[in-house]
Amino acid sequence: MDEGTVTDLKQFISATFKQETVELKQAITKHIENQLDRLDRKIDSLSAAVADAIDNANEDTEARLKNHERRIKRLEKKTA
Repeated sequence: MDEGTVTDLKQFISATFKQETVELKQAITKHIENQLDRLDRKIDSLSAAVADAIDNANEDTEARLKNHERRIKRLEKKTA
């Protein structure tokens, strides 16, 4: 092989390698973005579930508090 052919092969290999590297980087980036989107959806779902559970617990606590207040008022009336 003459020097020109070797230089051409080096350039071809370098260009091919760079192109493959760019395509691989794009594929990895897209995969990571998809996984992050999936993770965001899961986090949002879990956050909503936790918020619902807290709301339900607060409603239950509020109902119990009102019931206790009614019972205390009735007891106070009986003792008065």
